[in-house]
Parts: sequence; C-alpha cells; structure tokens
Amino acid sequence: MENRVKQRLAHICILVRDIDQAIEHYARILGAVSSQQFTKKVTREECFAGKDRYVTAFFNAAGSACDIQLLQPLDPQSPLFKRLETHGEGVHHLAFASSDLDDTVRQLNEGGVSIPSDQYFFDEKAPDSRWAWIMPQHTNGVLIEVMDEYKIIEE
Repeated sequence: MENRVKQRLAHICILVRDIDQAIEHYARILGAVSSQQFTKKVTREECFAGKDRYVTAFFNAAGSACDIQLLQPLDPQSPLFKRLETHGEGVHHLAFASSDLDDTVRQLNEGGVSIPSDQYFFDEKAPDSRWAWIMPQHTNGVLIEVMDEYKIIEE
C-alpha cells in the first residue's frame, strides 16, 4: 500500500540562554551560509507549553525546507530551564511534521516506537496543532517531535 502521508523535517530547535543574542548570531550565520533559504522576517513570540514558559523565534526557511527554531526558557523551575542548566545550549529536538499525525503515530507504534494517543500535546492558541514526543532513549540520545503540519504566520 502506498503511503500518502506527507512528512518532512520541519524544524531544528536550539535551546539558548539569550534569545536576542542568538537571533543576531543566527541571522549573520544564515545570511552568509544560506541567504537564499532564509529571507523572511524572524518570527518571535512568548509561549506556554505545559509547565514551560519560553520565548521562541523561528527562522522560516523558503518552501518546504527545514526551519530553525530558537528557544529560551523563562521560568527557572521549568523542565526546559533545568535542561538548559544541566546540558547547556545546543540542539533541543528535531521536529518532523506530518499531514496525518494519527497515521504517523500509528506507524510508529506498529514499528515498536510507543507513543500513546493520549500523549498528544496542543497549543491553546492553535488547538488544531498537535504534537507528540519520541524520547531520547529510543533515538540514540535525540529528542524527536512528531507534529501536525504547520504554517508560520508572519506578522
């Protein structure tokens, strides 16, 4: 049977201590190494996810290329902040977007990667945008997000 679910590497998330400084650094870097790819304005906002309050910024890639997300935790008691303190700055996760998240999760479960359907998360501002996590112990140390396909809304 042909798999009609579209999936792609949506973004790479980088955990940072100072998002404004990181935006400046990545703007210079991406402008030099991939100026054709990252031509849009950086999208920045404060968000909440579970116990985490953070500031995020997206470098939106052209077409269906991989975006770059910067993430600065704001609450010293949050899991994200504690991770930053323990492991330092660096890649937080890889995110794969799917046109059919339920089917993708079903395929993962059938392949032995357990993601219970009650482990979906969603953004209160965009309840139709759901995601789930594949824990690092199953992925050689890399946190992986699988999510509904998304579009960055430019302001």
